Amino acid sequence: MTMWTPNLDAFPGPRYQALATAIETAIQTGELPVGAKLPPQRNLAWKLGVTVGTVSRGYMLAEQKGLLSGEVGRGTFVKPNDGFGNPSFRSEIVAPQQDIARLATPGVIELSRNEPSLPDFEDIMRTSLQRLSMRGGLQNLLGYSRTLGDPLHRTAAAQWIARTGLTVMPEQIIATAGAQQALAVVMTAMTMPNEIMLVEALTYGGVHENAQQRPIRLEGVAMDDEGMRPDALAEAARRTGSRLVLIQPTIHNPTTVMMTAERRAAIVAVARKHDLTIIEDDVYGFLMQDRPLPVAALAPERTIYITSASKCMAPGLRVGWIAAPPVLIERFADTLHAMAVNNPRLNQEIVRQWIEDGTAAMLVERLREEAAIRNAMAVETFDGLTMRSNPASLHCYLELPNPWRPNEFTNQALGQGVRIASCTSFLLDNRPNPPPWVRISLAPSPDRNDVADGLRRLRGLIERGPEARHAIV
Repeated sequence: MTMWTPNLDAFPGPRYQALATAIETAIQTGELPVGAKLPPQRNLAWKLGVTVGTVSRGYMLAEQKGLLSGEVGRGTFVKPNDGFGNPSFRSEIVAPQQDIARLATPGVIELSRNEPSLPDFEDIMRTSLQRLSMRGGLQNLLGYSRTLGDPLHRTAAAQWIARTGLTVMPEQIIATAGAQQALAVVMTAMTMPNEIMLVEALTYGGVHENAQQRPIRLEGVAMDDEGMRPDALAEAARRTGSRLVLIQPTIHNPTTVMMTAERRAAIVAVARKHDLTIIEDDVYGFLMQDRPLPVAALAPERTIYITSASKCMAPGLRVGWIAAPPVLIERFADTLHAMAVNNPRLNQEIVRQWIEDGTAAMLVERLREEAAIRNAMAVETFDGLTMRSNPASLHCYLELPNPWRPNEFTNQALGQGVRIASCTSFLLDNRPNPPPWVRISLAPSPDRNDVADGLRRLRGLIERGPEARHAIV
């Protein structure tokens, strides 16, 4: 069934989540029967007016729920049910004595998510909760808090952000439920519907999703080996009249490129000339030991700084921060209050504890060491191929040799039992011939052997070529 086209407006959440819910609903109602073939991702993206990356994430989420299966060279199909009218997937409900398992597709090595993972996170979390349970006043963490965040939590955040070289007062910080919510708050507060925001020509899925929700239009700005080009930014600002630009100057996602100090200064100069407000996404910044100053330190009067605990500690805590010029703080507080009233204080208290007792610094140091090891594994595995990486990065960016194409390679890699991300997930358009690059996440699994196995499978697939049709090796 290749003509199925859902109405995403009927389902809540980001577009990719709405698509996964629409698939689940269509299966339950019989609109998508067992064995039905879903539309090709590019075709459905065109019909829905979304990016291919959004459709890819929606299909992936539905697959993780056990609703779909991809067959290399054939497409994506509705899976058989379990005989009771339910999709045949392994239940995520576990008995009290069992461990809480990761959400994952059995038999698939997950190399598409950028999340830190260390073997003994469980011991760290258990110790933190035990220590927290021994202190008084826990009931105070269960009520409403100030939308801006508790003073102690904001003070700890300012202390943590100072590690990057950026000095901000606690009063300039708003606590959020991760960088994704922080970005949503900023984009909502700083734009009018259908306004243009300038972004790098390649940018991560969260930017696309927030833009669709607002909605605003994204205008890609050309990049080079140091990130966004100042001349291209100036031209885009003149042509579009945009007032807002989003950059990832430290370990860009997906390319891993780093802006030098000189490039950062040049971007600031363009922003001042054209009166642009800069949104600096620095979620990977803590992983860099010797790094240039954040752009926010160079232009504090016009830079909104976003970061989180997700990439340097643990993504499940959903703790992030906005640091901004004082004149913008109340505007952001009002927007956050409209979205969520306030964010959970318990998670913020755990992060405050980690910052103050040294656990956060220890985690960052160990993540740096682990990232360096895994990047070295990738460099060795893909020797002879063109790859961009950074020893502190949680991912690498690999160029595929001819005649591979990124979506074809990604689909065949999944057939080999490895999930990665095509460059089309980061592009702003649905160009017919996207560049032959894929992003490979190196950190999701705590077991290096899983990562090494996944990298070997990818190298083997590259060498066999796109005509290969093999089972999982």
